[in-house]
Amino acid sequence: MKLKILLYSLFILVAAAACKKEAAIVPETIPLEYHLPQGNHPYDTQIVDFYHKYGCYILYKFSDKDFNWNISYTLPYVADQGDENYITPALTALDEYLFKYYNKDFLTKALPYKIILSSRIRALDQYGDTLEPPVNVVSASSHFAFGRAGSSLAGMTEDELHQLKVDLHREFWNQAVSFNKVPLPPVFIAATNYSEVGNYNKQYYGVFVNANDYTATVYSDFVQYIDLIASHTAEELEQTLFLPENDPNGKYKFKYITIINYYKQEYGIDLQAIAK
Repeated sequence: MKLKILLYSLFILVAAAACKKEAAIVPETIPLEYHLPQGNHPYDTQIVDFYHKYGCYILYKFSDKDFNWNISYTLPYVADQGDENYITPALTALDEYLFKYYNKDFLTKALPYKIILSSRIRALDQYGDTLEPPVNVVSASSHFAFGRAGSSLAGMTEDELHQLKVDLHREFWNQAVSFNKVPLPPVFIAATNYSEVGNYNKQYYGVFVNANDYTATVYSDFVQYIDLIASHTAEELEQTLFLPENDPNGKYKFKYITIINYYKQEYGIDLQAIAK
């Protein structure tokens, strides 16, 4: 019996000593991918404040990987670095034409991981050659890129600035809904069986098909409605698209109203204000 007690005590001592020798488990820290500020300009403070407010990086210095990576493929565009002499007007344009239409809670949900400020973005053709004219905005899985962070912004006409605003909202929403940061309206999703939609019957489904038949999806359809909402007032649509000869089934107007009402009720956003 004494031997058993002695052996048990020895076991406890050995186990206790072994426990003391184990190093404490320290969780691995993942270094930040980007570091702000990127420079020492006055606007760098604004960019840092934006990151602290929304958790979104704004980068005017970036690599090809930062811009081109899109999960399963690279973007068919090339982007020049942002011109550090024109970052302030680029930030002003983003606020004036995009950010001011959304509240803080919604922006926190919908903004991408990063916003890239490029002085010029151009599409690439099948041979890898750059195409003109430059592109205003491009979106991907982790970012949208603004292509007017350079001298070209100051020379844009009123019509070009209007199109710039439309492009910003379209690509902002494209990355937000395509990667499930913001939900689509359930009624909008249920409104259309896209497997039945082609160019020949798009009016009856309220879909903007402009390629081969049967290429529409709920995401491409929704983004085209955002384009419509940002580019036309409700009054303009009543006199054009929503006329019976253009909307024989009433689906364009129904889906338009569905989007407007859903985001107003759920997030307090007035999307109709964008086109005013």
